[in-house]
Amino acid sequence: MNSSALDGFDAINVISRYFQFCDAKDFDGMRSLWADVVSVDYGGVFPLEGQVEADALKRAMAEVIGPIPLTQHMITTPVADVEGDTATVRFHLEALHHHPDLGKDERSTDWTMYARGVIGLSRTPDGWKVSSERLSVVHQTGNLDFVNAVAQHAAKRDPSSP
Repeated sequence: MNSSALDGFDAINVISRYFQFCDAKDFDGMRSLWADVVSVDYGGVFPLEGQVEADALKRAMAEVIGPIPLTQHMITTPVADVEGDTATVRFHLEALHHHPDLGKDERSTDWTMYARGVIGLSRTPDGWKVSSERLSVVHQTGNLDFVNAVAQHAAKRDPSSP
């Protein structure tokens, strides 16, 4: 394998690891993959946008995704373009989210998002780090207000939360 192909493989591996950490609720693991500042645009489905410090992104991920008992983020057709110390990985994403306490049927308990993703990475002495993330949502099924419903459910369970 030549250097460029190996770099592309390594960049795709970072993205795969990222979604594995997300589903395992390993927010320290996710943080280890980010640069100190990440440019984010989640297509309106996540409450952050713009330049975000990685520690703030970690807290937001823990607050939003942490309370969801089941998530499964599946990426397909990843393609990596590497130029020197930067890489771009494009992929398709199907993200299933399930919370059994939100209702009696899947129209309230489930949300599946289909998107196209672009993640930018920068080479560091510690390997590739995610420096930008962009999702373009192409379709959604189930509870389209799922993120807010989970936040409201979590607030009811913990009255001390804001």
